[in-house]
Amino acid sequence: MVTVYREDYAPDVEAGLRQLHARITPVRQLETRRTGVYRYIGAAAAAVVLLVAGLFVFGGEQTVVLSNQDQPLAEYTLPDGSQVTLQRGSSLSYHPESFNQHDRALDLTGQGYFKVSHDATRPFLVSNGGNEVRVTGTAFNLRTDSGLMEVEVSEGSVLVNTAGKSVPVQAMEYVTIASGEEVIHEKAPNLNHHAWRTGLLKFDHTPISEVLTYFSDNWGIVCQWKDNKSCDYSVSGSFQSENVADVLRDIAKLGGLSVRSTGDDDKHFQLSGQCNQ
Repeated sequence: MVTVYREDYAPDVEAGLRQLHARITPVRQLETRRTGVYRYIGAAAAAVVLLVAGLFVFGGEQTVVLSNQDQPLAEYTLPDGSQVTLQRGSSLSYHPESFNQHDRALDLTGQGYFKVSHDATRPFLVSNGGNEVRVTGTAFNLRTDSGLMEVEVSEGSVLVNTAGKSVPVQAMEYVTIASGEEVIHEKAPNLNHHAWRTGLLKFDHTPISEVLTYFSDNWGIVCQWKDNKSCDYSVSGSFQSENVADVLRDIAKLGGLSVRSTGDDDKHFQLSGQCNQ
């Protein structure tokens, strides 16, 4: 990030670390079934702090950046006591001088789960581009990606502001907003958009075409399937596993399909076989 400043610019790392430690709690990497390892950021790990959580100065205004570089889940506690869990590759930023003064404003890139401390006098605002989620105290999942905002509420309610209008979202509902498309607002009794964190997917006579969107939304999994229009069988049941690919294979078997990986990143798969409607 130094490249955006003049050539002789040099950040005051020690001062930044002192302010960072004074304003946020240490990051705790959540234990996962695969690794079973807790990782902490401490004062001695200055390089890790700068990569995972940093305090930067832009135009005289400080910005705290919290991110999850390479862990399945990373949990943070914000200065107001609210908790956030970030998915791998996601980041959250805010201005520490103004945060929790008149409001609690943050910017999210990627996906996160928020459990917000109640404070009606200081609204909790999460933005990405022209879209914003406004809450006072609740729990919800939020995914953002280049003009897209997807909100699924597990407790309380939120208000989604977009294009000059507000959309109230209650518990067990979700809203998807994408540039140039109609707002999607539907019930979410199974909270399947939380699956990246909970590992649990539940379906009740859900078309397989819709089921596959949850694999994309939660884990970025892309499924190639040439017969997707003629074979849209329904899926029912609860599915949970340490390995997301195993869940995908179990669901494919219900329709008589097989799954094979088409890449080395566990993100690209192809479905094939004779479909059982």
